[in-house]
Formats: sequence, structure tokens, C-alpha cells
Amino acid sequence: MLTPDALRAADARIRQLVDSIYVDKSGRAEAIYDGVIDVDQYCKSPCRILWVLKEPWDEPNSSGGGWSLADALREKPVSAHSPPTFHPIIYIAYGLFNKVTAWSDIPDVSAMKNPESILHQIAFINAKKLPGVTRGAYAPSIMEWFSKGKEIVMEQIATYAPEIVFGCSPHFPAILDALQSGWRSEARSVGSAVHVWHQNTLFVHVYHPGQTQISWESYVEDALNAVSQARQQKALANQAPKT
Repeated sequence: MLTPDALRAADARIRQLVDSIYVDKSGRAEAIYDGVIDVDQYCKSPCRILWVLKEPWDEPNSSGGGWSLADALREKPVSAHSPPTFHPIIYIAYGLFNKVTAWSDIPDVSAMKNPESILHQIAFINAKKLPGVTRGAYAPSIMEWFSKGKEIVMEQIATYAPEIVFGCSPHFPAILDALQSGWRSEARSVGSAVHVWHQNTLFVHVYHPGQTQISWESYVEDALNAVSQARQQKALANQAPKT
């Protein structure tokens, strides 16, 4: 059973590992920690959600760090966070928590009674845990640091025991490769989202939430419909008679 005390102990251990692996040789930056925003809220959430993003950012020239993304997201109001990244995430979580898939059924963040309570039930990790750039993350750098810290990322996924994991390229396919060879033949698409089960955890590959290729409406509905379709398919498979 996932408990707040167990998560706190795990995060303390993970931070030590992050400090040992994510070391900036230039000396300009320190690691930015990530993980569960509010362990109490996460453990009692109606659906445990984890996002695996690319890299955090802080000061110019990829400098700064030495702080916790989870703490910052917990201690500041939603209005203080980047709308292009966090608003789509909140909309998707709202849809999952309230069992709706249509954009028209999801209120604007500014009209939500307590958007912070939605955000605080989520976990976030980055493939690269050193400050990056505000836009145009460099894929080879993301993958280089993911390779160095792969065991940490995989341990975070296992420790947080999410029911649904959302993630984007370039690192998300590599995570799935590590979990389940041949997953591509089992993956299914719903618009811009691709979903596949690994045991009882649903993995959904999406664009980065800060993307500009499609509208927020399409982005959110594709993600929610991918989850809905995957759950329906799994339910049907579980009902099928064994041969």
C-alpha cells in the first residue's frame, strides 16, 4: 500500500541519488529536484497521475538549480506557474478526476474553485534534472542525461506507483523500451496520443504540454479519450473467456 511516509522516505533517498548523478561539470548549475507535489494528496487521489517531462528551467544559460520543483508547485498558486505547460496538465487531470472527456465539460483554470488542489495530486519528474532552456529543449542533451539517470527515473516511476503515466519525446519511448520490449506493436493511437499498457499501468505518449502544434482542446481531448479507450479495451480483455 502506498503511504505518505513511504513516499517521503523514498524521495529523501532519491534526492541523494540525484545529487550523485546530475552534476553539472561547468559548475553553473545544480540539480532541480522533482517528484510528488503533495504526498498526502497524491496518495488519496482518485487517480494517481505521473508526468515525465523533459527538463526544468531556472536562470539564463542553463544555470541555477538547487531547489525543488515539487516544493515550488506546492507552495505557489497556479497563477504563478507557466500556463502553456501546467494548464493543459490541470485540464487533463480535471477530466480524469471528474470522469469527463469533452473540452466543453472542463472549466477554464481561472474559473475552477481550487485548481491548486488538482495540481497538488499529481507527480512530476524530468528526464534531465538540471536547468535547461525555456523553449526548444535539445533532444540529444535530454537523452544524454536520461541515460545517465535512467535508474533514478525508473525507480521514481516504480516508487510512485502511478495508475497513468503521461510523457513526451524524446525520452518516453526509451522508458517504454526499458519496461516492455515490443510495446510498439501493442500501442494504439487516439489523435495525437498513443497509449499502451504495461501490466496495470497505462502509459500515454503525448506532445509536451507546452506544444504549439495543436489546440489545447485537441490536446486535452486526445489524452482523455486515449485513457478512456485504453480502459475500455482492458475491461473487454478481462471479460473475454479464457481459452
